[in-house]
Amino acid sequence: MPKVHELYEFLNSKFPPSYSCEWDNDGLMVCNDPNREVLRVLCTMDVTEDAVDHAISNNFDVIVSHHPLIFSPLKVMNTSDAKARRVMKLLSHNISVMSFHSRLDAAPGGLNDIFAKLIGLTDVQTVEADGEAVCRIGTLANPTTCADFASFIKKTLQAERVLYAESGNVVHRVAVCGGDGKDFVKAVKAAGADSYLTGQLSYNIMEEASEIGLNMFEAGHFHTEDFIVGYLTLLILKEYTQVQTAYFGSNLIKAV
Repeated sequence: MPKVHELYEFLNSKFPPSYSCEWDNDGLMVCNDPNREVLRVLCTMDVTEDAVDHAISNNFDVIVSHHPLIFSPLKVMNTSDAKARRVMKLLSHNISVMSFHSRLDAAPGGLNDIFAKLIGLTDVQTVEADGEAVCRIGTLANPTTCADFASFIKKTLQAERVLYAESGNVVHRVAVCGGDGKDFVKAVKAAGADSYLTGQLSYNIMEEASEIGLNMFEAGHFHTEDFIVGYLTLLILKEYTQVQTAYFGSNLIKAV
């Protein structure tokens, strides 16, 4: 069985810190004992209160998350602060947390490469913007309409809804970015995309789709990233066949 630090070193080798954005905070978030043997790993998008309680109740040793448990500095360490309360719970039950955020998005073979593969893109390339190599761009085998592509994305990602704005182009050369990708619209257009799929855009940006000349699709932050959690469970299980891994659905945002 691996120890906590060995599991972290393994995931570090797959998603090196060099791929993390400067604004990010990821890595080994919580660790009481780096030499603790790892028998059970819970993988989740977010380290919510429910995720922590589930890990405690089911005797997990480690939580691996996409979104960092600690993104901004903690100002207090008492039970009045929800995040501090989670950290203290985890420490008291000797459960470690490791989070892989923007490096998991950007690293080769990471979230956005899997995203591109998931929706059937070929000739996939990296799009760089402001020093960040997060987005991917590729080609659909069969050009399609915006409406048909939106329906396909909704089904493929099991999204609750997909918003889209048409530019007049067919959907053929598609850029993808899991999560909040509104800052990369100009970069993917400059890279030759006729369509852009991400988790979050904005009303004003989507309203300008025809002026920009880019079809835009918004499928939800959670749904454009949650598939990576299942990938992490399999990645760990493949490397450590005796370790038990499990998925925890952490989405707290509902739609009607």
